[in-house]
Amino acid sequence: MIKIFNDLKNELEVFKPIKKGAVSMYVCGVTVYDAPHLGHARSAVAFDLIRKYFEYKGYRVKYVMNYTDVDDKMINRANERGTSIYELAQESITQYEEMQRALFIKSPTVKPRATDEIPDMIKFIQKLDKKGFTYESQGSVYFDTSKMENYKSLFQKKDVSEQDTEEDQFTQSDFAKDKKNIEDFVLWKKEKPGEPSWDSPWGKGRPGWHIECSVMAMKYLGETIDIHGGGKDLKRPHHQNEIAQSESATGKTFVNYWMHNGFLNIDDTKMSKSLGNFISLMDMLKDHSGVFLRYYLISSYYQRPINFSMDKMDQAFLSLKKIQRFYQNLDKYSATKVKSKSVKSISEHKNQIEEFKKQFLDAMDTDFNSAKALGYLFSLINYFNKSIFIKENQISIEIKEDLIEFLEGIDSFLGFINPQIKEEQDESGSIWKERFEKLTNTILDFRKDVKSAKNFELADQIRDLLINAGIKVSDQGNDYSWEIE
Repeated sequence: MIKIFNDLKNELEVFKPIKKGAVSMYVCGVTVYDAPHLGHARSAVAFDLIRKYFEYKGYRVKYVMNYTDVDDKMINRANERGTSIYELAQESITQYEEMQRALFIKSPTVKPRATDEIPDMIKFIQKLDKKGFTYESQGSVYFDTSKMENYKSLFQKKDVSEQDTEEDQFTQSDFAKDKKNIEDFVLWKKEKPGEPSWDSPWGKGRPGWHIECSVMAMKYLGETIDIHGGGKDLKRPHHQNEIAQSESATGKTFVNYWMHNGFLNIDDTKMSKSLGNFISLMDMLKDHSGVFLRYYLISSYYQRPINFSMDKMDQAFLSLKKIQRFYQNLDKYSATKVKSKSVKSISEHKNQIEEFKKQFLDAMDTDFNSAKALGYLFSLINYFNKSIFIKENQISIEIKEDLIEFLEGIDSFLGFINPQIKEEQDESGSIWKERFEKLTNTILDFRKDVKSAKNFELADQIRDLLINAGIKVSDQGNDYSWEIE
């Protein structure tokens, strides 16, 4: 029986899915204006662990994680670099998905991009308008929070810290003078010079940030979903506003269980690009394997902050090696057939092992507490090292095989116990890289032939398709070169 700490109700609840044996899960993705950092990895790994644990328990999980590919940060960064938000988004998405592969994160079932869903966002705003929850001001459309009785009580804050204000700045201050109430939030932003825009019943403009997630979550998962996740900084106003607009539009509960991961901090301050204290994930992967970084992030309970330090990294490395050595030693260990005189001692070992396994799964069942679960795994390892390996006591072949099966089972969501599997996955990745390079060269050879035939329009279309896929093409006379951006 899985229990989830529901942040909206601030209590631990037994998980009861909408559909038996299935889980609908939406997690707020990244705003794709820059390369991923270790803070992004913390959230991605946390919810990957949760998704995979549900699957380990036999649930079918539909997991949606979006990309925000139009907002103020993206527009500002694209203008700084003299590029379009589309090229910037593709570059960042490519890097983000490289991070996912490096950390053995399973690809989401659906990965919608906000700019692809704008027609549905316009329909959603029209639905809110018909129900009387919107108003227009200075060419933009706002949600009137005074029309929702319990708006202010959603994710009630006890204290306000500097970390809470980062997202508020983009939601509140820019349009404060145009709003009826300070809490009102923009659904559709009027076009500004030099910004990308789309046609709408209210004139050219673009969607507000909050409307994006409501529309994508409901489009792919339904009007009521099991789980919605994200970082703790998204509780207010982002998730607060998602609930307001979604439940006002449908009259139904939007999300049954709200989950939020803690920050990854440096010197007790949230890692953030805006604060300039972030650690590039690609830089980390130059010195540390993805398996190790995954372990480092999972070794903390997802709700708690991680205060990053190299000392803690060193300790984590030693702990990971201890787990991997145990698995390898157990695999090589010569178990024995049960003899009558040893039945009692083997039975005692079996009972102790079963208790550690139960404690591990109980910890995971209680809000996916991986830190506590790993504590029980280390207790199991210490027991084996002291009571069996060193003293050369015997366990039965059945116990050994059962324990290996257990370790390989939990590794389906932990992802770091059996290093050999990861090495095979890395080798598989290199095979796919070779195939990718061959396919790209074939496409560019075709483009070269098209140019030779003086069909320059088609040649440009092929180049643009490759750019959208994150491949930079450089023409060099009659030849070409390319690289992944």
